[in-house]
Amino acid sequence: MTTFVPMLVMTLNYSHDIATALLATSGAALWMLSRHYPSAVEPGAEAFFVRVHYGLTRLAKYSLIWVLLAGVPRIAVYRTYDWADSAGDLQIVVIALKHAVMFLLVGAGLFYWVKLGRKAKELRSKGVC
Repeated sequence: MTTFVPMLVMTLNYSHDIATALLATSGAALWMLSRHYPSAVEPGAEAFFVRVHYGLTRLAKYSLIWVLLAGVPRIAVYRTYDWADSAGDLQIVVIALKHAVMFLLVGAGLFYWVKLGRKAKELRSKGVC
């Protein structure tokens, strides 16, 4: 039983990293979808767009929720399980930079999610899906 807590922490940390990657990837996919959406498309392509937007939205929401939930215990036990003495206090700067980049990526993803959400809503109101 003494190894259960460290294994749980390690699993939460890895799942947090995976959820972060999924969140960033879904944001990149939304950006690509926004960038390459043609101005004149046939109804089948519009229905595909709405379905892809819906799927990416679900993936991004679940990923964000998990990043936040798994991040709480990760912060609570960081000094015990993740702190690298060899890196010293400089790792605090690196972690701050990493989080700044991730906040920018999430912000960009939210921008494209809102932009594509308007388009998907417009298509649904036209009866495409």
